[in-house]
Amino acid sequence: MKKIIAVGGVPGTGKTTLFREFMKSHEWEKCEPVKLVNALYCKELDTYILGKYEAGEVFAGTDRLSMAVQPAAQEFISTTTSNVMFEGDRLTNGKFYDFILEIKDASVNIIILTAVQNILTERYEDRGSDQSETFLKGRDTKIGNILSNFDYMDYTKIFLNETLEDQAVVLDYINGIFEES
Repeated sequence: MKKIIAVGGVPGTGKTTLFREFMKSHEWEKCEPVKLVNALYCKELDTYILGKYEAGEVFAGTDRLSMAVQPAAQEFISTTTSNVMFEGDRLTNGKFYDFILEIKDASVNIIILTAVQNILTERYEDRGSDQSETFLKGRDTKIGNILSNFDYMDYTKIFLNETLEDQAVVLDYINGIFEES
């Protein structure tokens, strides 16, 4: 059974940083399994991470993919037998989450990262973020809608991600998913 791991959270909660840390433990090859879907593939884990993760790029992951990526990502996830991970705003929405929950023979894990506002503000300043207040409020609403959706609750785990220790807890959780049969 393939595993699908979706990581969401408002901007600045550490989604991309978490994925970059996860990737350090394995070898990844850049690929484009279907048009518009850039990914990294790890043979050892038989896992695709959707998105682009160029060195030095502040906004990475699915946020670097086309705004039109969702149908192509659905096509790919529907047909692959490999595990799939993704993070970022582009695929974090109710329509896409409804889709992944309907896939037969898939184990779905939704991870939502959180951090208190002063940490988020500090991270925005550190990375030179110019995301508008309206954009940030929209992302907060989107994550709130996901967290309040009863259909997702049994698949969702919320993690505080403010420190390296917090990050290690989330990484242990993700690694545990891969250790399950």
